Amino acid sequence: MSPTLIRADAFGAPVAVSRPTSEPAALFRTAADQEIPVGSTGFWECTPGRFRRQVPQAEYSYFISGQGSFTPDGGEPIPFRAGDAIYFAANTEGEWNIIETVRKTYLIFP
Repeated sequence: MSPTLIRADAFGAPVAVSRPTSEPAALFRTAADQEIPVGSTGFWECTPGRFRRQVPQAEYSYFISGQGSFTPDGGEPIPFRAGDAIYFAANTEGEWNIIETVRKTYLIFP
């Protein structure tokens, strides 16, 4: 099997998050979203704001730029910044708080 190159050079148009908890609603966009043998992967970028996590599957994220926090329901805030990675178990619910526009790469497991 050959390696798969995933390049973030064609981001889509920004769209408002569907479950905002602040105004104005944060805007997000994705690039290179594609299926791979273990799930799907791509790049995600989001402007400042607060909103509920919307991905029910397990996810690994590596933050390329920006900063913020994620607060799991019933838990403490988990601050992150460029260079950090977070693993979300399936069905993790909580709230994102994007402080500085974030760009991450993600791997979503089926």
